[in-house]
Amino acid sequence: MKTYIAKVKHIIPTYLIISLSTMAGLLLFRWLFTIQFEIIDIKEDIWNFWIPALLPWIPILIWLEPRFKDLTSKDDTDRSSTIFTFVSGVTLAACLIISQEYLTTATGKLELLQYPSEITVKPKARFYKINRYKIEKDFISYYTDIQLSGKYNKHLDISIYFVFPIDADNVKSDTVVYSTNCRLWYGTIFKKQISNRISSKKKDSLYYEFFKECSETAQKYRLNNIDHFERIPSSKNRSSFLEAINKVTVNQKEDQIIVLKGISEPYDQRNGNKFAWIFGSFGIGLSILLFLLIFTGFDNKEKVRLLCGKKSKNSELTEILKYLIPRDEHFITSIIIDLNLIVFILMVLAGVDIMSPNGKELLQWGANLRSATTDGEWWRLFTSMFVHGGLIHLSCNIYGLVLAGLFVEPIFGRKNYLIIYIISGLLGSIASILWYNATISVGASGAIFGLYGAILGLLLTNAIPKTGKKLILSLIGFFVVINLLMGLTGGVDNAAHIGGLVSGTIIGLILYKIKNAIEELI
Repeated sequence: MKTYIAKVKHIIPTYLIISLSTMAGLLLFRWLFTIQFEIIDIKEDIWNFWIPALLPWIPILIWLEPRFKDLTSKDDTDRSSTIFTFVSGVTLAACLIISQEYLTTATGKLELLQYPSEITVKPKARFYKINRYKIEKDFISYYTDIQLSGKYNKHLDISIYFVFPIDADNVKSDTVVYSTNCRLWYGTIFKKQISNRISSKKKDSLYYEFFKECSETAQKYRLNNIDHFERIPSSKNRSSFLEAINKVTVNQKEDQIIVLKGISEPYDQRNGNKFAWIFGSFGIGLSILLFLLIFTGFDNKEKVRLLCGKKSKNSELTEILKYLIPRDEHFITSIIIDLNLIVFILMVLAGVDIMSPNGKELLQWGANLRSATTDGEWWRLFTSMFVHGGLIHLSCNIYGLVLAGLFVEPIFGRKNYLIIYIISGLLGSIASILWYNATISVGASGAIFGLYGAILGLLLTNAIPKTGKKLILSLIGFFVVINLLMGLTGGVDNAAHIGGLVSGTIIGLILYKIKNAIEELI
Protein backbone atom coordinates (compact mmCIF):
# COMPACT_ATOMS: atom_id res chain seq x y z
CA MET A 1 0.00 0.00 0.00
CA LYS A 2 2.84 2.37 0.85
CA THR A 3 4.40 1.72 -2.56
CA TYR A 4 1.10 2.48 -4.30
CA ILE A 5 0.70 5.75 -2.39
CA ALA A 6 4.28 6.67 -3.28
CA LYS A 7 3.54 6.04 -6.97
CA VAL A 8 0.37 8.13 -6.77
CA LYS A 9 2.26 11.02 -5.15
CA HIS A 10 4.96 10.73 -7.78
CA ILE A 11 2.60 10.78 -10.79
CA ILE A 12 -0.85 12.26 -10.07
CA PRO A 13 0.01 15.77 -8.71
CA THR A 14 2.14 16.49 -11.79
CA TYR A 15 -0.58 15.08 -14.04
CA LEU A 16 -3.23 17.28 -12.40
CA ILE A 17 -1.09 20.42 -12.64
CA ILE A 18 -0.27 19.80 -16.32
CA SER A 19 -3.89 18.99 -17.21
CA LEU A 20 -5.59 21.87 -15.42
CA SER A 21 -3.01 24.51 -16.36
CA THR A 22 -2.98 23.45 -20.03
CA MET A 23 -6.77 23.42 -20.26
CA ALA A 24 -7.24 26.74 -18.43
CA GLY A 25 -4.37 28.38 -20.28
CA LEU A 26 -5.66 27.43 -23.73
CA LEU A 27 -9.22 28.49 -22.91
CA LEU A 28 -8.07 31.85 -21.55
CA PHE A 29 -5.72 32.47 -24.46
CA ARG A 30 -8.35 31.76 -27.11
CA TRP A 31 -11.10 33.69 -25.31
CA LEU A 32 -8.86 36.72 -24.84
CA PHE A 33 -7.17 36.90 -28.25
CA THR A 34 -9.81 35.50 -30.62
CA ILE A 35 -13.22 36.00 -29.01
CA GLN A 36 -13.00 39.05 -26.76
CA PHE A 37 -10.64 41.20 -28.83
CA GLU A 38 -10.24 39.27 -32.13
CA ILE A 39 -6.50 39.94 -32.29
CA ILE A 40 -5.55 36.54 -33.74
CA ASP A 41 -7.36 35.06 -36.75
CA ILE A 42 -6.89 31.30 -36.79
CA LYS A 43 -9.38 29.00 -38.47
CA GLU A 44 -11.78 27.37 -36.04
CA ASP A 45 -10.83 23.88 -37.27
CA ILE A 46 -7.37 24.48 -35.82
CA TRP A 47 -8.72 25.70 -32.47
CA ASN A 48 -11.29 22.94 -32.06
CA PHE A 49 -9.14 19.97 -33.01
CA TRP A 50 -5.53 20.33 -34.06
CA ILE A 51 -4.23 22.58 -31.28
CA PRO A 52 -6.03 20.56 -28.55
CA ALA A 53 -4.88 17.28 -30.13
CA LEU A 54 -1.21 18.24 -30.41
CA LEU A 55 -0.59 20.65 -27.52
CA PRO A 56 -0.91 18.16 -24.60
CA TRP A 57 1.99 16.02 -25.77
CA ILE A 58 4.52 18.80 -25.18
CA PRO A 59 4.09 19.18 -21.37
CA ILE A 60 3.40 15.46 -20.95
CA LEU A 61 6.56 14.37 -22.76
CA ILE A 62 8.68 17.01 -21.03
CA TRP A 63 7.49 16.74 -17.41
CA LEU A 64 5.38 13.62 -17.04
CA GLU A 65 7.07 10.95 -19.18
CA PRO A 66 10.31 11.03 -17.12
CA ARG A 67 8.19 10.17 -14.08
CA PHE A 68 6.53 7.31 -15.94
CA LYS A 69 9.98 5.89 -16.67
CA ASP A 70 10.49 5.54 -12.93
CA LEU A 71 7.71 2.96 -12.90
CA THR A 72 8.67 -0.63 -13.62
CA SER A 73 6.79 -3.66 -14.87
CA LYS A 74 7.59 -7.34 -15.13
CA ASP A 75 7.85 -7.18 -18.90
CA ASP A 76 9.37 -3.91 -20.01
CA THR A 77 9.89 -0.52 -18.35
CA ASP A 78 9.73 1.35 -21.67
CA ARG A 79 6.50 -0.40 -22.58
CA SER A 80 4.94 0.61 -19.26
CA SER A 81 6.08 4.20 -19.78
CA THR A 82 4.63 4.26 -23.29
CA ILE A 83 1.23 3.03 -22.08
CA PHE A 84 1.04 5.67 -19.32
CA THR A 85 2.16 8.43 -21.70
CA PHE A 86 -0.41 7.40 -24.30
CA VAL A 87 -3.31 7.25 -21.80
CA SER A 88 -2.47 10.62 -20.24
CA GLY A 89 -1.95 12.27 -23.65
CA VAL A 90 -5.19 10.97 -25.16
CA THR A 91 -7.13 11.90 -22.02
CA LEU A 92 -5.86 15.47 -21.96
CA ALA A 93 -6.36 15.85 -25.70
CA ALA A 94 -9.99 14.71 -25.35
CA CYS A 95 -10.57 17.18 -22.51
CA LEU A 96 -9.09 20.03 -24.52
CA ILE A 97 -11.10 19.20 -27.66
CA ILE A 98 -14.38 19.07 -25.73
CA SER A 99 -13.56 22.24 -23.77
CA GLN A 100 -12.73 24.14 -26.96
CA GLU A 101 -16.00 23.04 -28.55
CA TYR A 102 -17.80 24.14 -25.39
CA LEU A 103 -16.10 27.54 -25.52
CA THR A 104 -17.15 27.89 -29.16
CA THR A 105 -20.85 27.39 -28.45
CA ALA A 106 -21.07 28.80 -24.92
CA THR A 107 -19.67 32.19 -25.91
CA GLY A 108 -21.83 32.41 -29.05
CA LYS A 109 -24.40 35.20 -28.69
CA LEU A 110 -27.86 35.12 -30.27
CA GLU A 111 -29.19 38.15 -32.14
CA LEU A 112 -32.90 38.50 -32.84
CA LEU A 113 -33.59 40.01 -36.26
CA GLN A 114 -36.70 40.99 -38.17
CA TYR A 115 -34.99 40.92 -41.60
CA PRO A 116 -31.65 39.46 -42.79
CA SER A 117 -30.38 42.91 -43.81
CA GLU A 118 -30.13 43.86 -40.12
CA ILE A 119 -27.10 41.56 -39.76
CA THR A 120 -24.85 44.22 -41.31
CA VAL A 121 -25.92 46.89 -38.78
CA LYS A 122 -26.33 44.79 -35.65
CA PRO A 123 -23.35 43.78 -33.45
CA LYS A 124 -21.50 40.74 -34.75
CA ALA A 125 -22.88 37.51 -33.31
CA ARG A 126 -22.45 33.77 -33.73
CA PHE A 127 -26.15 32.89 -33.92
CA TYR A 128 -29.16 34.66 -35.44
CA LYS A 129 -32.90 34.18 -35.22
CA ILE A 130 -34.54 35.79 -38.26
CA ASN A 131 -38.30 36.27 -38.41
CA ARG A 132 -38.69 37.00 -42.13
CA TYR A 133 -36.30 35.75 -44.80
CA LYS A 134 -36.28 34.09 -48.19
CA ILE A 135 -33.60 31.85 -49.65
CA GLU A 136 -33.43 32.11 -53.43
CA LYS A 137 -33.07 28.48 -54.53
CA ASP A 138 -33.25 29.39 -58.20
CA PHE A 139 -29.87 31.07 -57.94
CA ILE A 140 -27.37 28.41 -56.85
CA SER A 141 -23.63 27.95 -56.90
CA TYR A 142 -21.40 25.13 -55.69
CA TYR A 143 -17.82 24.12 -55.03
CA THR A 144 -16.46 20.57 -54.88
CA ASP A 145 -13.57 19.61 -52.61
CA ILE A 146 -11.99 16.17 -53.01
CA GLN A 147 -9.45 14.85 -50.51
CA LEU A 148 -7.49 11.60 -50.24
CA SER A 149 -7.84 9.55 -47.05
CA GLY A 150 -7.27 6.12 -45.61
CA LYS A 151 -4.23 3.88 -45.70
CA TYR A 152 -2.28 4.38 -48.91
CA ASN A 153 -4.90 6.97 -50.01
CA LYS A 154 -7.48 4.27 -50.70
CA HIS A 155 -10.47 6.62 -50.30
CA LEU A 156 -11.69 9.79 -52.02
CA ASP A 157 -13.68 12.07 -49.71
CA ILE A 158 -16.05 14.23 -51.76
CA SER A 159 -17.57 17.36 -50.22
CA ILE A 160 -19.94 19.53 -52.26
CA TYR A 161 -20.68 23.01 -50.91
CA PHE A 162 -23.92 24.62 -52.15
CA VAL A 163 -24.73 28.29 -51.56
CA PHE A 164 -27.91 30.30 -52.09
CA PRO A 165 -28.43 34.06 -51.71
CA ILE A 166 -30.58 35.18 -48.81
CA ASP A 167 -32.94 37.93 -49.91
CA ALA A 168 -32.07 40.92 -47.74
CA ASP A 169 -35.53 42.51 -47.96
CA ASN A 170 -37.68 39.41 -48.44
CA VAL A 171 -38.32 40.55 -52.01
CA LYS A 172 -37.05 38.57 -55.01
CA SER A 173 -34.14 40.31 -56.75
CA ASP A 174 -32.66 39.51 -60.12
CA THR A 175 -29.45 37.56 -60.56
CA VAL A 176 -27.50 40.65 -61.56
CA VAL A 177 -27.94 42.10 -58.09
CA TYR A 178 -26.85 38.83 -56.51
CA SER A 179 -23.79 38.53 -58.69
CA THR A 180 -22.48 41.94 -57.68
CA ASN A 181 -23.85 42.98 -54.30
CA CYS A 182 -25.15 40.03 -52.29
CA ARG A 183 -23.34 39.72 -48.97
CA LEU A 184 -25.62 37.22 -47.23
CA TRP A 185 -25.66 33.57 -48.27
CA TYR A 186 -27.08 30.29 -47.02
CA GLY A 187 -24.74 27.29 -47.17
CA THR A 188 -25.21 23.54 -46.95
CA ILE A 189 -22.74 20.65 -47.31
CA PHE A 190 -23.07 17.15 -48.74
CA LYS A 191 -20.38 14.51 -48.19
CA LYS A 192 -19.63 11.09 -49.65
CA GLN A 193 -16.68 8.69 -49.66
CA ILE A 194 -15.81 6.52 -52.67
CA SER A 195 -12.95 4.17 -53.44
CA ASN A 196 -9.78 5.55 -54.97
CA ARG A 197 -8.95 2.10 -56.39
CA ILE A 198 -11.61 2.13 -59.11
CA SER A 199 -11.14 3.45 -62.65
CA SER A 200 -11.29 7.17 -63.47
CA LYS A 201 -14.42 6.57 -65.54
CA LYS A 202 -16.16 4.92 -62.59
CA LYS A 203 -15.07 7.73 -60.26
CA ASP A 204 -16.51 10.34 -62.62
CA SER A 205 -19.75 8.39 -62.89
CA LEU A 206 -20.15 8.10 -59.11
CA TYR A 207 -19.32 11.78 -58.66
CA TYR A 208 -21.90 13.00 -61.20
CA GLU A 209 -24.56 10.71 -59.71
CA PHE A 210 -23.79 12.11 -56.25
CA PHE A 211 -23.78 15.69 -57.53
CA LYS A 212 -27.15 15.27 -59.24
CA GLU A 213 -28.63 13.74 -56.08
CA CYS A 214 -27.24 16.58 -53.91
CA SER A 215 -28.43 19.28 -56.31
CA GLU A 216 -31.98 17.91 -56.29
CA THR A 217 -31.94 17.58 -52.50
CA ALA A 218 -30.68 21.14 -52.07
CA GLN A 219 -33.39 22.50 -54.34
CA LYS A 220 -36.09 20.66 -52.35
CA TYR A 221 -34.55 21.45 -48.96
CA ARG A 222 -37.24 22.55 -46.51
CA LEU A 223 -36.41 25.39 -44.14
CA ASN A 224 -39.38 25.19 -41.79
CA ASN A 225 -37.40 23.01 -39.36
CA ILE A 226 -34.71 25.66 -38.81
CA ASP A 227 -34.76 27.14 -35.30
CA HIS A 228 -31.95 29.64 -35.89
CA PHE A 229 -28.90 30.29 -38.06
CA GLU A 230 -25.21 29.99 -37.25
CA ARG A 231 -22.66 32.31 -38.80
CA ILE A 232 -19.88 30.18 -40.25
CA PRO A 233 -16.57 31.43 -38.80
CA SER A 234 -13.12 31.39 -40.35
CA SER A 235 -12.68 27.72 -41.16
CA LYS A 236 -12.16 25.27 -43.98
CA ASN A 237 -15.92 25.18 -44.54
CA ARG A 238 -16.11 28.96 -44.91
CA SER A 239 -13.20 28.96 -47.36
CA SER A 240 -15.00 26.33 -49.44
CA PHE A 241 -18.27 28.26 -49.38
CA LEU A 242 -16.38 31.37 -50.49
CA GLU A 243 -15.00 29.41 -53.44
CA ALA A 244 -18.58 28.69 -54.48
CA ILE A 245 -19.64 32.30 -53.99
CA ASN A 246 -16.66 33.67 -55.92
CA LYS A 247 -17.78 31.71 -58.98
CA VAL A 248 -20.88 33.90 -59.30
CA THR A 249 -19.93 37.23 -57.71
CA VAL A 250 -17.98 40.21 -58.96
CA ASN A 251 -15.74 42.54 -56.93
CA GLN A 252 -16.88 41.13 -53.60
CA LYS A 253 -14.58 41.43 -50.58
CA GLU A 254 -14.47 38.07 -48.84
CA ASP A 255 -14.35 39.58 -45.34
CA GLN A 256 -17.72 41.28 -46.03
CA ILE A 257 -19.48 38.07 -47.10
CA ILE A 258 -21.58 36.32 -44.45
CA VAL A 259 -22.45 32.64 -44.79
CA LEU A 260 -25.14 31.11 -42.57
CA LYS A 261 -26.15 27.53 -41.94
CA GLY A 262 -29.42 26.33 -40.46
CA ILE A 263 -29.62 24.84 -36.96
CA SER A 264 -32.65 22.74 -36.08
CA GLU A 265 -31.92 22.33 -32.34
CA PRO A 266 -33.10 25.14 -30.02
CA TYR A 267 -30.48 27.74 -29.14
CA ASP A 268 -30.67 26.82 -25.43
CA GLN A 269 -29.47 23.30 -26.26
CA ARG A 270 -26.39 24.41 -28.24
CA ASN A 271 -23.95 23.24 -25.55
CA GLY A 272 -25.43 19.76 -25.19
CA ASN A 273 -23.52 17.75 -22.56
CA LYS A 274 -20.11 19.21 -23.45
CA PHE A 275 -19.49 20.76 -20.01
CA ALA A 276 -20.19 17.49 -18.21
CA TRP A 277 -18.04 15.54 -20.65
CA ILE A 278 -15.04 17.78 -19.96
CA PHE A 279 -14.90 16.46 -16.41
CA GLY A 280 -16.22 13.04 -17.41
CA SER A 281 -13.41 12.39 -19.87
CA PHE A 282 -10.87 13.70 -17.39
CA GLY A 283 -12.27 11.46 -14.65
CA ILE A 284 -12.16 8.41 -16.91
CA GLY A 285 -8.53 9.06 -17.83
CA LEU A 286 -7.55 9.65 -14.21
CA SER A 287 -9.29 6.44 -13.13
CA ILE A 288 -7.43 4.45 -15.79
CA LEU A 289 -4.09 5.87 -14.60
CA LEU A 290 -4.86 5.04 -10.96
CA PHE A 291 -5.88 1.52 -11.98
CA LEU A 292 -2.74 0.95 -14.05
CA LEU A 293 -0.54 2.08 -11.15
CA ILE A 294 -1.65 -1.02 -9.27
CA PHE A 295 0.22 -3.27 -11.71
CA THR A 296 3.54 -1.38 -11.82
CA GLY A 297 6.51 -1.32 -9.54
CA PHE A 298 8.58 1.63 -8.37
CA ASP A 299 12.25 1.95 -9.09
CA ASN A 300 14.21 1.91 -5.82
CA LYS A 301 16.70 4.36 -7.29
CA GLU A 302 13.83 6.81 -7.74
CA LYS A 303 12.91 6.48 -4.09
CA VAL A 304 16.43 7.50 -3.12
CA ARG A 305 16.37 10.35 -5.64
CA LEU A 306 13.09 11.64 -4.20
CA LEU A 307 14.39 11.45 -0.61
CA CYS A 308 17.46 13.41 -1.65
CA GLY A 309 15.29 16.05 -3.33
CA LYS A 310 16.74 15.45 -6.79
CA LYS A 311 14.76 15.97 -9.99
CA SER A 312 13.74 13.21 -12.38
CA LYS A 313 15.87 12.58 -15.42
CA ASN A 314 15.30 14.54 -18.65
CA SER A 315 12.67 13.41 -21.14
CA GLU A 316 13.38 12.14 -24.62
CA LEU A 317 11.44 15.11 -26.03
CA THR A 318 13.89 17.48 -24.36
CA GLU A 319 16.73 15.75 -26.17
CA ILE A 320 14.82 15.90 -29.45
CA LEU A 321 14.10 19.61 -29.04
CA LYS A 322 17.79 20.23 -28.48
CA TYR A 323 18.34 19.08 -32.07
CA LEU A 324 16.45 22.17 -33.23
CA ILE A 325 19.22 24.34 -31.80
CA PRO A 326 21.94 24.84 -34.47
CA ARG A 327 25.23 23.58 -33.07
CA ASP A 328 28.08 21.14 -33.52
CA GLU A 329 27.75 18.70 -36.43
CA HIS A 330 24.06 19.40 -37.10
CA PHE A 331 24.31 23.20 -37.38
CA ILE A 332 22.95 23.55 -40.95
CA THR A 333 20.55 20.62 -40.57
CA SER A 334 18.92 22.28 -37.57
CA ILE A 335 18.58 25.60 -39.42
CA ILE A 336 16.90 23.90 -42.38
CA ILE A 337 14.51 21.99 -40.09
CA ASP A 338 13.67 25.20 -38.23
CA LEU A 339 12.91 27.04 -41.48
CA ASN A 340 10.59 24.26 -42.64
CA LEU A 341 8.81 24.25 -39.28
CA ILE A 342 8.42 28.05 -39.24
CA VAL A 343 6.97 28.14 -42.77
CA PHE A 344 4.54 25.33 -41.94
CA ILE A 345 3.40 26.98 -38.70
CA LEU A 346 2.83 30.27 -40.53
CA MET A 347 0.81 28.42 -43.18
CA VAL A 348 -1.40 26.80 -40.55
CA LEU A 349 -1.90 30.06 -38.64
CA ALA A 350 -2.89 31.70 -41.93
CA GLY A 351 -5.64 29.11 -42.36
CA VAL A 352 -4.02 26.48 -44.57
CA ASP A 353 -5.34 22.98 -43.92
CA ILE A 354 -2.91 21.26 -41.54
CA MET A 355 -3.31 17.77 -43.05
CA SER A 356 -4.19 18.25 -46.71
CA PRO A 357 -3.77 21.75 -48.18
CA ASN A 358 -5.38 22.27 -51.56
CA GLY A 359 -3.51 23.33 -54.69
CA LYS A 360 -4.58 26.96 -54.42
CA GLU A 361 -3.21 27.27 -50.89
CA LEU A 362 0.09 25.62 -51.82
CA LEU A 363 0.54 27.92 -54.83
CA GLN A 364 -0.09 30.96 -52.67
CA TRP A 365 2.79 29.89 -50.45
CA GLY A 366 5.27 29.25 -53.27
CA ALA A 367 4.62 25.77 -54.66
CA ASN A 368 6.24 24.76 -57.94
CA LEU A 369 4.06 24.51 -61.06
CA ARG A 370 5.32 24.59 -64.65
CA SER A 371 2.85 27.19 -65.96
CA ALA A 372 3.43 29.55 -63.01
CA THR A 373 7.19 29.02 -62.72
CA THR A 374 7.99 29.41 -66.42
CA ASP A 375 5.74 32.48 -66.55
CA GLY A 376 8.42 34.45 -64.72
CA GLU A 377 7.94 33.18 -61.15
CA TRP A 378 11.27 31.34 -61.09
CA TRP A 379 11.56 31.89 -57.35
CA ARG A 380 9.12 28.97 -56.96
CA LEU A 381 12.01 26.60 -57.71
CA PHE A 382 13.46 27.67 -54.35
CA THR A 383 10.39 28.46 -52.21
CA SER A 384 8.73 25.13 -52.98
CA MET A 385 11.58 23.46 -51.07
CA PHE A 386 10.18 24.89 -47.81
CA VAL A 387 6.46 24.33 -48.42
CA HIS A 388 4.84 21.04 -47.41
CA GLY A 389 1.55 19.35 -48.23
CA GLY A 390 0.44 18.64 -44.69
CA LEU A 391 1.71 17.49 -41.31
CA ILE A 392 2.54 13.94 -42.41
CA HIS A 393 4.52 15.19 -45.42
CA LEU A 394 6.48 17.56 -43.17
CA SER A 395 7.15 14.86 -40.56
CA CYS A 396 8.45 12.41 -43.15
CA ASN A 397 10.79 15.00 -44.65
CA ILE A 398 12.12 16.04 -41.24
CA TYR A 399 12.85 12.39 -40.47
CA GLY A 400 14.61 12.02 -43.82
CA LEU A 401 16.57 15.23 -43.26
CA VAL A 402 17.75 14.15 -39.79
CA LEU A 403 18.84 10.78 -41.19
CA ALA A 404 20.74 12.46 -44.02
CA GLY A 405 22.24 15.12 -41.77
CA LEU A 406 23.70 12.55 -39.39
CA PHE A 407 25.99 11.27 -42.16
CA VAL A 408 26.39 14.09 -44.69
CA GLU A 409 27.05 17.25 -42.66
CA PRO A 410 29.92 15.79 -40.58
CA ILE A 411 31.61 14.42 -43.72
CA PHE A 412 31.21 17.41 -46.08
CA GLY A 413 31.19 20.23 -43.56
CA ARG A 414 28.64 23.04 -43.18
CA LYS A 415 29.44 25.00 -46.35
CA ASN A 416 29.51 22.07 -48.77
CA TYR A 417 26.49 20.51 -47.07
CA LEU A 418 24.46 23.68 -47.71
CA ILE A 419 25.68 23.83 -51.33
CA ILE A 420 24.57 20.24 -51.96
CA TYR A 421 21.20 20.86 -50.33
CA ILE A 422 20.30 24.03 -52.22
CA ILE A 423 21.60 23.05 -55.67
CA SER A 424 20.07 19.56 -55.46
CA GLY A 425 16.76 21.08 -54.38
CA LEU A 426 16.79 23.56 -57.27
CA LEU A 427 17.69 20.90 -59.83
CA GLY A 428 15.02 18.61 -58.40
CA SER A 429 12.46 21.41 -58.85
CA ILE A 430 13.63 21.92 -62.44
CA ALA A 431 13.29 18.18 -63.10
CA SER A 432 9.74 18.34 -61.74
CA ILE A 433 8.52 21.06 -64.14
CA LEU A 434 10.32 19.41 -67.06
CA TRP A 435 8.62 16.08 -66.38
CA TYR A 436 5.16 17.15 -65.25
CA ASN A 437 2.85 19.51 -67.13
CA ALA A 438 0.37 20.40 -64.41
CA THR A 439 1.63 18.90 -61.15
CA ILE A 440 1.92 21.12 -58.08
CA SER A 441 5.19 20.19 -56.40
CA VAL A 442 6.18 21.02 -52.82
CA GLY A 443 8.56 19.73 -50.19
CA ALA A 444 12.21 19.31 -49.36
CA SER A 445 12.36 15.80 -50.86
CA GLY A 446 14.47 16.81 -53.87
CA ALA A 447 17.08 18.47 -51.66
CA ILE A 448 17.04 15.57 -49.17
CA PHE A 449 17.52 13.05 -51.97
CA GLY A 450 20.44 15.23 -53.08
CA LEU A 451 22.03 14.67 -49.67
CA TYR A 452 21.41 10.94 -50.01
CA GLY A 453 22.96 11.02 -53.46
CA ALA A 454 26.04 12.79 -52.10
CA ILE A 455 26.63 10.22 -49.39
CA LEU A 456 25.88 7.27 -51.70
CA GLY A 457 28.31 8.73 -54.25
CA LEU A 458 31.05 8.64 -51.63
CA LEU A 459 30.55 4.89 -51.35
CA LEU A 460 32.38 4.73 -54.69
CA THR A 461 35.41 6.39 -53.11
CA ASN A 462 37.69 5.71 -50.15
CA ALA A 463 36.16 8.52 -48.09
CA ILE A 464 34.17 6.05 -45.99
CA PRO A 465 35.64 2.89 -44.37
CA LYS A 466 34.28 -0.44 -45.59
CA THR A 467 32.55 -1.12 -42.28
CA GLY A 468 30.76 2.24 -42.47
CA LYS A 469 29.70 1.68 -46.09
CA LYS A 470 27.53 -1.30 -45.15
CA LEU A 471 25.72 0.69 -42.46
CA ILE A 472 25.11 3.68 -44.74
CA LEU A 473 23.94 1.51 -47.61
CA SER A 474 21.55 -0.42 -45.39
CA LEU A 475 19.99 2.73 -43.90
CA ILE A 476 20.01 5.31 -46.68
CA GLY A 477 19.97 2.94 -49.65
CA PHE A 478 16.88 1.17 -48.32
CA PHE A 479 15.17 4.51 -47.59
CA VAL A 480 15.84 5.77 -51.13
CA VAL A 481 14.62 2.61 -52.85
CA ILE A 482 11.43 2.42 -50.80
CA ASN A 483 10.56 6.08 -51.48
CA LEU A 484 11.19 5.74 -55.20
CA LEU A 485 9.01 2.62 -55.36
CA MET A 486 6.24 4.39 -53.43
CA GLY A 487 6.49 7.22 -55.96
CA LEU A 488 5.45 4.81 -58.71
CA THR A 489 2.02 4.42 -57.05
CA GLY A 490 1.20 8.08 -57.74
CA GLY A 491 0.82 11.22 -55.64
CA VAL A 492 4.60 11.60 -55.20
CA ASP A 493 6.92 13.83 -57.25
CA ASN A 494 9.43 11.16 -58.31
CA ALA A 495 10.95 13.53 -60.86
CA ALA A 496 12.15 15.82 -58.05
CA HIS A 497 13.43 12.78 -56.13
CA ILE A 498 15.43 11.41 -59.04
CA GLY A 499 16.62 14.87 -60.10
CA GLY A 500 17.84 15.60 -56.58
CA LEU A 501 19.44 12.16 -56.18
CA VAL A 502 21.41 12.32 -59.43
CA SER A 503 22.49 15.94 -58.98
CA GLY A 504 23.46 15.31 -55.35
CA THR A 505 25.64 12.36 -56.38
CA ILE A 506 27.47 14.42 -59.00
CA ILE A 507 27.86 17.50 -56.78
CA GLY A 508 29.04 15.38 -53.86
CA LEU A 509 31.72 13.68 -55.94
CA ILE A 510 32.88 17.03 -57.40
CA LEU A 511 33.14 18.64 -53.95
CA TYR A 512 34.99 15.58 -52.64
CA LYS A 513 37.51 15.73 -55.51
CA ILE A 514 38.01 19.49 -54.99
CA LYS A 515 38.56 18.95 -51.28
CA ASN A 516 41.17 16.25 -51.93
CA ALA A 517 42.94 18.40 -54.55
CA ILE A 518 43.17 21.33 -52.10
CA GLU A 519 44.50 19.07 -49.35
CA GLU A 520 47.18 17.70 -51.69
CA LEU A 521 48.27 21.20 -52.63
CA ILE A 522 48.52 22.16 -49.00
